[in-house]
Amino acid sequence: MRIAHLRHSAALLLAGLLALSGCSTDPGPEQLRKAEGRYQELINQNLPAQSPAWAEVVAQFEAVPKDSKARPEAEKRLAALKAAREKIPPRPLARPGATGQGASDVEAKRAACEALAKKLGEANTDATRDVLRKVLETCQAELVRLEANDHPPGEEVHPPGEGAH
Repeated sequence: MRIAHLRHSAALLLAGLLALSGCSTDPGPEQLRKAEGRYQELINQNLPAQSPAWAEVVAQFEAVPKDSKARPEAEKRLAALKAAREKIPPRPLARPGATGQGASDVEAKRAACEALAKKLGEANTDATRDVLRKVLETCQAELVRLEANDHPPGEEVHPPGEGAH
């Protein structure tokens, strides 16, 4: 009789634990899933990190409760978005006759692309790498455009018939 009572108590305890584990009240995983879905949509659309649409995703990740088991993953995504959305500092004001790094738009863009490439190499998550890769590709395309139009002093392009004087 005593063994039957122990078995019955153990069965009730196990049923109670199973019921409690199935009745999770943590909304975090669902919020994280929705935020990651929207995150992936924006990645697929190739939206730049500075696009206002990313603010919605940031808000969704921030809405994951601080005590949720999904919060650490939300924090990772938030850190990746923050890093990708940081503005590149403006280049210093040009000084007449200045040369060297930062003296031209090409040099400034080259330095910005280099900094992005370093961040990409240091990225810890696939999401961060995806965002940084897209931003770096845009930077490199702008660099190619700038380099195509940049000419050293004395090699300026003049319209036909005008020539250098």
